[in-house]
Amino acid sequence: MSEIILQNLLDSEESYLNTTFWDIHPLFMLVRSGDTARLPEQLHIHLEKFPAGRITRDERKQLEYLTVSLVNTFMIAAIQGGVYPPYANAAADRALRKLSRIHNISEIPPLIRDAATELCRLTESTRNSSTGNVHVEKAKQYMFTHLTQEIDTEKIAEAVGVSPYHLSRLFRSLTGETMRNYLLRERIEAAKQMLVTDSRSIPQIASFLRFCDQSYFTAVFRRHTGMTPGQYRSKYRI
Repeated sequence: MSEIILQNLLDSEESYLNTTFWDIHPLFMLVRSGDTARLPEQLHIHLEKFPAGRITRDERKQLEYLTVSLVNTFMIAAIQGGVYPPYANAAADRALRKLSRIHNISEIPPLIRDAATELCRLTESTRNSSTGNVHVEKAKQYMFTHLTQEIDTEKIAEAVGVSPYHLSRLFRSLTGETMRNYLLRERIEAAKQMLVTDSRSIPQIASFLRFCDQSYFTAVFRRHTGMTPGQYRSKYRI
């Protein structure tokens, strides 16, 4: 029992190592709601507790574990806020890859800040793009979860529960684009994430995301991003 008491005393001296979910709950809720205006102040309040000087090896390990926990918590907040899970996971993965390469603990607070900010912006963007129409939002969600499968308007409409004609008109009137173009754009977004974080080859990514061949994938990707998949991977791969 005396060892437990001693450890609690030591932890109380290093409050940043004794962080609980409720300590970061305000940050969690801000990321979940996509509140990019209020997030910086709350991040500053939390991150100013982090050490600026020398720490022991054990303390550094604990700090790294805490960072992983924080990044994953922000990822869950973004997903709960409506962000497509692979997008949130990719943002968290980029942060944790950076964590594995840092040398100075002074780099950890900016890493946490950047991860929280990116995930909060993803939530904000997701919420801003919502049409408020249940049928259109269900159609978007269906496409999100079937990017690697062969789908068409009929399948989407069947999943949503309305006629293909009605859904097509409704989708275009509320989003300004066809479902086909929307699906194509989302597949390109998924491809961008995979090119940065996944080890699969470009032809494998094209096939995985249901592009008919690599040439078509390259043409569509260039049209959306201004560069080829190979150029994008070389520029952004961590």
